[in-house]
Amino acid sequence: MLQIVFLPGFLGSAHEFLTFADKIPVGAQILSLPGSGCSDAEVDFSSINDWMEEQLIGLKVKECILYGYSMGGRIAAHYTLTAERPKITVKGLILESAGFGIADKQTRKERYRADCAWAEKFATEPMKDVVTEWYNQPVFADLTDEEKERLIVMRSRNIGVRMAKTMTGLSTGKMPYLGEAIRKTSLPLLYLYGENDAKYGELAAGLQKAGNPAMSIAGIPECGHNIHMKKPEAVITEINKYLNKNFGIQ
Repeated sequence: MLQIVFLPGFLGSAHEFLTFADKIPVGAQILSLPGSGCSDAEVDFSSINDWMEEQLIGLKVKECILYGYSMGGRIAAHYTLTAERPKITVKGLILESAGFGIADKQTRKERYRADCAWAEKFATEPMKDVVTEWYNQPVFADLTDEEKERLIVMRSRNIGVRMAKTMTGLSTGKMPYLGEAIRKTSLPLLYLYGENDAKYGELAAGLQKAGNPAMSIAGIPECGHNIHMKKPEAVITEINKYLNKNFGIQ
């Protein structure tokens, strides 16, 4: 049975996708990322595919579409495009506000240094203070004060030292660059970005320019980086269109 497996972003939890499960016409499973919730797993990009395989086998998933938001999207893309996957068949990929890695070596080094600085904060400072600073970054500017406060309360339940290890192990600065593989993939791929999110809108424009017929790109109006929280119904609509177009599922 085809299922969609949802992966949240850094600091996120499985709970944020629970309401999606009864609004899509296929089965749904939700993973928590390494280091979040009850997980104390320590991974990097040399071991993340094995971790993914273990999680999917544990959920008894045999064929799936992977849906990943932000860091979860990078993990999903890496697993889909680089793992041998002898026991799991990935039939499609949905990425929400997710990057593909960094092509330029110097920029990659700079990003890793920046992520290490954040990791130091998570490891040594009060969690609520660091999470508050995290959500004051420009990428989250479209969130209202009430939305930020709700996220800060939820995300502050994470354990700082675990988050620090996840931040450095799965840093964009350590991720193999997957831009070319994504642009050329033959798998049905849906890329979602918020129209107020300039960074990921630029990535979406690059995908659009590639003209890959396997790819669908949807800009969601009136939101930025965290689309599934701001516009869940719009995301569900795009998922269902994707399922209908590529798999004939209504």
